[in-house]
Amino acid sequence: MITLFYACALTILALLLAYLTGRQRFKTGTNLGLGDSFSLLQIYRAHANLLENALLFLILLFLLETAGNISTLALVILGDIFLLSRISHAYGITREGASSIFRALGTIGSLIVLITQSIWGLVISLTWLANNNWGL
Repeated sequence: MITLFYACALTILALLLAYLTGRQRFKTGTNLGLGDSFSLLQIYRAHANLLENALLFLILLFLLETAGNISTLALVILGDIFLLSRISHAYGITREGASSIFRALGTIGSLIVLITQSIWGLVISLTWLANNNWGL
């Protein structure tokens, strides 16, 4: 159920960013590609970057949740940090010049969560493999 919550929350964020991208395309008259609009590039990258990172986050979250070796609280903390980081990044990248402390914090928070999930998953899977004759 934890993965379901974050999948739904991130989908709502992705739909909002998709709407904003479409609105910017309409404003600039750009049907395909990015044209020469920096504002379209900003919102497009906010949307694309969310999708690029959310996929990995959700896969790892689901696998960690189903492995059952991690507390619900730990998974929720990781999820909250990731969700807030993605909101922060989207806000920061759409500021003037795409330069903002919010963008940096969003990037760092997302990376910390993905690295934590990956290491935790490796520890769990390697422990299982070592205890089960490497899966043979």
